[in-house]
Amino acid sequence: MKTATAGDRPARFSGIFRLSGHPGFLERLLPRRYDRRRHILVDLRYQVKTALIGVAGMGLLVGLMGLILHQANLRSAREILAAAPFLGESLRAKDRAQLAMLLVGGLLFIAGVFFFEVLESRKTAGAILNVRRRLEELRAGRFNARVTLRRRDNFPELAGAFNEMVEVLRARTEGDLAMMGRLSAQASDLLREEALGNREGVRRIAGTLRQSLEDARRRKAELLEP
Repeated sequence: MKTATAGDRPARFSGIFRLSGHPGFLERLLPRRYDRRRHILVDLRYQVKTALIGVAGMGLLVGLMGLILHQANLRSAREILAAAPFLGESLRAKDRAQLAMLLVGGLLFIAGVFFFEVLESRKTAGAILNVRRRLEELRAGRFNARVTLRRRDNFPELAGAFNEMVEVLRARTEGDLAMMGRLSAQASDLLREEALGNREGVRRIAGTLRQSLEDARRRKAELLEP
C-alpha cells in the first residue's frame, strides 16, 4: 500500500477546494483577487499555523466583544424585569436567542478569518516553495534557474536577489570556461613546441601557462575570503 508523503498532503487537502478536472469554486469566485495556483494549501503546516495565530487574536477580540454585549443585554433585562416582572419568560427566551446568535456569528467570523488567513499565507508559502525549488536546481548545477513569482506573491525582492545571484554565477562560470579554453590552447602550443624541439618556445609557453594558472588560483582564493 502506498504511503502518503509530505508532498502529497497539499493535493489531498486541496480536494476540499477543487474538484479534479474542473475549476474550483474559489477559483471561479476569486479569479482576479488571488493569482491562480494549482493548490490553495501549498505548505500545510505553515499555512495552518499562520491561520491559527490569526484566529487566536481575532477570537479573543470577538469573545470580549460578545461578553460585553451579553452583559449589557443582561443588565437591560434586569431593568425591564424590575419594571415588568411578567415579561420574565419572554426576556429569558430573547436572551438565549441573542446568545446563540452571538455564538454562531462569532464562529462564522472566526471561520472566515481562518479561511482568508490560509489564502493570504499562500502568497508567502508559494514564494518560499518556488525559491526552494530553484535553489535545488542551482545545487544540481543548473545555472539557468530563475525565480518567477506570481503577481501578488510576497518577497519579490528575494526573487530579484536570487536571479541576480544566478546571473553572477553564470558570468563567473562563463569566465572559467573561457579561461579553461585558453589554458587548453596554451597546453596544445606547449606540446607542439616540444615536438618541434623548440626549447625556448617551450619555456616561454610554460611560463605563460603557469602565470595563467596562478591567476586562476588567485581569483578562486578571493572567493573564499571572508
